[in-house]
Amino acid sequence: MESFGKLLRTSREKKDIDIETASHDTSISQTYLEALEMEQIDKFPGETYLTGFLKNYSEYLDLDPDQMLSLYRAKKIQESPAPELLLQKNAPRFLKPLIICSVLIVLAGVGCLLYFFVYSKNKNNDAEQTVLSSTSATEQYVLSASQPVTKRVYKGDVISVPTEGGNIDVIVAGTQGVLQLMTPAGTQYLELSEERELDIDGVDGAEIIVYVSDISRTDESRGAEVRVLLKDGTYIPVAATDTSIIPEAADIENQRYIILQDNRAYPFTINVTFRNSCVFRYRTDSRDEIEDYYVAGNVLTMQASNGIRIWVSNINAVKFQVQADSRSYDLEVGKAGQVAVQDIKWIRDTDGSYKLAVIELD
Repeated sequence: MESFGKLLRTSREKKDIDIETASHDTSISQTYLEALEMEQIDKFPGETYLTGFLKNYSEYLDLDPDQMLSLYRAKKIQESPAPELLLQKNAPRFLKPLIICSVLIVLAGVGCLLYFFVYSKNKNNDAEQTVLSSTSATEQYVLSASQPVTKRVYKGDVISVPTEGGNIDVIVAGTQGVLQLMTPAGTQYLELSEERELDIDGVDGAEIIVYVSDISRTDESRGAEVRVLLKDGTYIPVAATDTSIIPEAADIENQRYIILQDNRAYPFTINVTFRNSCVFRYRTDSRDEIEDYYVAGNVLTMQASNGIRIWVSNINAVKFQVQADSRSYDLEVGKAGQVAVQDIKWIRDTDGSYKLAVIELD
């Protein structure tokens, strides 16, 4: 039978392409390309990744993807073990009752021994299980049409994306300098403040939209703050700041304080952590208002180009953190029980500089 791995390797060598160049051009890890050429199926985290990488690598080498997938499936079938029943020989009928009785007697004796052994080990096993659970750093998030994933993710985390062909797992492969997302269509790279539509299966265009609001240039353990949502016609991406509609500072009353000052204005993110229960309403730029009831432990992330208006029934119940241009700023909060209505938005000073300000509203 023709080998799909040999065809891949031979085609690459005929084109005089080394494995490093192929990895760079396809955005597929060199490890996985070598595994395809060696037909090491167990190297892949799932069949979806293997078939996706095989399809993309075949197209890159000008091979017929359908033919290569057929060769892979044929190899998989050929290597599958024969059904156990087909390999069994019929034993004499009189042996069956004898074997059953013997097994039952042995099992009864072994069961008594195991009971005391297992009972004595229960506490140790429970403790080990607790340690394993507490040290596991990876999380799995399920994306839905109604709710985006707005989280700080870390290397190894998985975002499960529903598609017509079933769920596809997007794995966080790196969070230092750039966000690396491993998908069946290859590894995708996103920089700080970048928002992009991603095709994760290599078929029929993009399935998700990813926005990176915070990531460390030097410390991978800090993870990355991301917003991931399914692509649909109603989504409005975070656009560049429209400086033509930024109000003059001299025209603004009730300025509470300035968060930051810069010679340019740009999109920013506000992370809200709820410490107690409250009603919270917000509007980003010119979009519709969103209101909900939140309880302690809830987290909300908002992105805006020019400004965000917030209304909260108990300002002391929330903690605000602003992220802009890779810097973070903690906002002051009011008194417990205080109802607050505020604008957090860009204003322009007389010297031409821009200020991100907190403005109290009546």
